[in-house]
Amino acid sequence: MGTTSESENSIKEGLKALLKRIQSGTSQEELERARAEFKGLLSKATPLMIAQAEQELIAEGFTQQDLVSACDVHLELFRNTIEQNELSVPEGHPIARFQEDHRIILTLMDELRTVSRELKKKGSYENASRELERLADLIEKLLEAENHNVRQENTLFPLLERHGLEQPPAIMWMEHTEMKEQKKKLKKLLEQRNEMDFSTFADLFLQNSILLQEQFANHTLKEKNILYQAALEVLTEEEWKDIKEECDALGYFKV
Repeated sequence: MGTTSESENSIKEGLKALLKRIQSGTSQEELERARAEFKGLLSKATPLMIAQAEQELIAEGFTQQDLVSACDVHLELFRNTIEQNELSVPEGHPIARFQEDHRIILTLMDELRTVSRELKKKGSYENASRELERLADLIEKLLEAENHNVRQENTLFPLLERHGLEQPPAIMWMEHTEMKEQKKKLKKLLEQRNEMDFSTFADLFLQNSILLQEQFANHTLKEKNILYQAALEVLTEEEWKDIKEECDALGYFKV
């Protein structure tokens, strides 16, 4: 148990050191080196480790803006990793649609984060009416995109369990639940914004938008590298046809 804790602490300290280097990079060459190292470390980190590293940096004097800039870098790296290493499957294959869903959802989350940052610059609820309206729209779209999870939970997961692979679907299902709660938290924040001052609301909304995207990016890598890889190895062609038919019956979220 101690070894695991020491390992997690080592990863977290490494993340902090690299976030500092990325934020204060004096040259493009140094920034690219730090990004490359950061990319390797991210593959071992969980969203909780990242969140803890960021929280400790704030306590050590990092400003919120410093953190947002650093978050932009590691979310960009997550996204590049996801998009550049997609699994090769035939057109129309269920995994092709699952991967397309990932791209769409990441785009929505990118915009949520961008609009959240613009919101903070407005200084007041009165000046931010357009941004608030767009954030409400994006949250609704992300909640509609839960359809992606429903399709996997109802078609892919039961078949994997039938083949004796119980843990990967169980973990993915747990993370689906956590991310859905995070979306609901953002919606509640937006609905109850008048109960707090604008600056507090804007900071909270941005932080929670970043956390949601970190959770989803990390989850997506696990789906691709573990869940989908396992499914391609054990499921038969007939089972993939069944999954496709059931997915079609459940329908697909619209952007």
